[in-house]
Amino acid sequence: MKLTFALLLAFTSITYAQTWEQTNGPYGGDVRCLVMDSNHNIFAGTRGGGVLRFEDNGNTWAPMSNGLTATDVWALAVTQGNDLFAGTLGGGVFRSEDGGASWTAVNNGLTFPFVVTLVVNSVGEIFAGTFEGGGVYRSTDNGESWSLIINGLTNTYVPALAVNSSDEIFAGSWGSGIFKSADNGNTWTAIDSGVTGQYITALGINSHGDIFAGTDFGEGIFRSIDNGNTWTKLPLASSNNVYAIVFDSSGNVFAGTYGDGIFYSSDNGDNWSQVNAGLTSTFVLSMLVDSDNNFFAGTYFGGGAFRSEDGGQTWMEINTGLIATEVRALAVNNNEIFAGTYGIGIFRSQDGGESWMKINNGLTAKYISCLAINSGGDIFAGADFIDGEGGIFRSTDDGESWVEVNNGIITTDVRALAINSSGEIFAGTYLGGGVYRSTDNGDTWTQINNGLTCPYIWSFTINSDDELFAGSAGCGVGVFKSTDNGDTWIAADSGLTFTDITALAINSDNDLFAGTYYGGGMFRSTDDGDNWTQINNGLTNTNPSAITIDSANNIYAGTSGGVFKSMDNGDNWVETNDGLTAIDIRALTTNSNGVIFAGTAGGGVFRTGTATSTGHIISSNFFLAQNDPNPFNGNTVIRYRLSNKEQVTLKVFDALGREVSTLVDAIEAPGLKTVLFNAPPSGSRIYYYTLQMKEHSETRKMLVAQ
Repeated sequence: MKLTFALLLAFTSITYAQTWEQTNGPYGGDVRCLVMDSNHNIFAGTRGGGVLRFEDNGNTWAPMSNGLTATDVWALAVTQGNDLFAGTLGGGVFRSEDGGASWTAVNNGLTFPFVVTLVVNSVGEIFAGTFEGGGVYRSTDNGESWSLIINGLTNTYVPALAVNSSDEIFAGSWGSGIFKSADNGNTWTAIDSGVTGQYITALGINSHGDIFAGTDFGEGIFRSIDNGNTWTKLPLASSNNVYAIVFDSSGNVFAGTYGDGIFYSSDNGDNWSQVNAGLTSTFVLSMLVDSDNNFFAGTYFGGGAFRSEDGGQTWMEINTGLIATEVRALAVNNNEIFAGTYGIGIFRSQDGGESWMKINNGLTAKYISCLAINSGGDIFAGADFIDGEGGIFRSTDDGESWVEVNNGIITTDVRALAINSSGEIFAGTYLGGGVYRSTDNGDTWTQINNGLTCPYIWSFTINSDDELFAGSAGCGVGVFKSTDNGDTWIAADSGLTFTDITALAINSDNDLFAGTYYGGGMFRSTDDGDNWTQINNGLTNTNPSAITIDSANNIYAGTSGGVFKSMDNGDNWVETNDGLTAIDIRALTTNSNGVIFAGTAGGGVFRTGTATSTGHIISSNFFLAQNDPNPFNGNTVIRYRLSNKEQVTLKVFDALGREVSTLVDAIEAPGLKTVLFNAPPSGSRIYYYTLQMKEHSETRKMLVAQ
């Protein structure tokens, strides 16, 4: 029988009740810690993305953060009973007794909830090191209660802990070197003879009991072969800062560094070689060696996770499913969404966020702070000046390629972009550069700071008369206004009692809204910026960093505590965080159909409703994403999302309509699902996969690479 593929979607009008859902990316993020349990499951703790588990059969990550109310995870540990513990920034310690499926806070006695390191001794006692102000805590009852143990510990900032085979505990402090306890943490003694680096970032102990200490601020790595009594500095090439230390089954030492990647020593640290092949992010925060001698590395600045299957000599990125990116910029062009990340460049989604593609061809600066799109579809990206790269990049082909357009820009630390009705582009820079203007689509730029007494610009907005407003920070002025296309500027800050402006927006009535830092909250001007009024009623978090306004003039303020909405021009605000698991908001934008997109610090991009590639809101209870990768060789990952509990079948057919495989046939709970498909060795080059439920189905095409 000939197979007929049908797509049955029902569309509804747009509503404005804000229930958020995480889009499927962008992939990447900061992986602060890695751990393996007794079942050989590998878990990653991320900045803002919570905990994820590595699915080895699909080379992908699955979120495991149910109940984890603090998602900035700095430390992970596993007990002999296979219970997982997560140390978080601000939320203390969480415990999972079901392999990460659910988490419970266990903070009784833990009076300082900023936990940055965890270690377990041979009898299952758990030790937690904290930021400055806490010290070291101990639990002898699997986390049910904690006791502060700092007798002799002269520094209470403890970023590293390690336990040797005799259950002696070693604590690395931030500024006071290394301490040792031989009595289970009851007392501590300084043991840093020979350690010139007092800022300890990592500790590792090999099978012979040799201790290795990684340090910050240019001091490299130290080794002790006498249980910490004396230390020797090791010649770790040019690297200054060591953040991770692991050992393979042969006793080889690996050091992950901040900026120089990974180093390897086969002679206990006497000599080192750099092993960075395939490691596209060299800011290494964490490392792990599994039972099969496979290596895992977690990196900073959005680089995500890497894996090595050849003893740590070469690396490959394994970020599929790892949604922990920091998104600082968002822009919409028709039905496409562009996301600028902090560290890994720009991504594009053409299906409402169900899939994202990295589009960095020609983009040499990856710390993206702002995006703007002109009426012709040309995209402009502003980047922070980091690692010698920054400035403005332009794409004239929908992001497929980028060229640097910095001619005339002296200060290439770009924080804001705006385009007026004539297509002229304005760039706001930090580090004293002020404002630049381009009248030729970015080919050349002219500095226009006449009257701009604060050249530290964070934000722009333009009203219907093409009057330009610039938000500044650090000078005590706040907002500047230009009525002559930027030729001259005047201060427009009367009533602005907080003058560090993080965001500006304007509604269809030309009312201005300003978000401020340091607790100032939101301000409004109804007279073109001449006077401002603070409008914080209901705004329980007063640190907004992003503002967007929809077509109905509803205002959304993105803060470090989530998103707030006002339907009365800012007079009153209501928190709208339902479904928003990452609440530190860095960017907001709205598409033409009223769907709000939020860029977060550690959770990628969230959206309200479910946006399709045509911009509609789906009222059906599923979404089927394009397989990844596509084309593929061997296997590929298929993802779909359910809004309700449903009977689901997911089947694969060849080009002639013959069924190849039934991947799913079950009643499934709501949420994002991940399924692996292995193509038959001598099968078709073209396959179709169909997601079928009671009343709806959707089919997509996938290709096998030749």
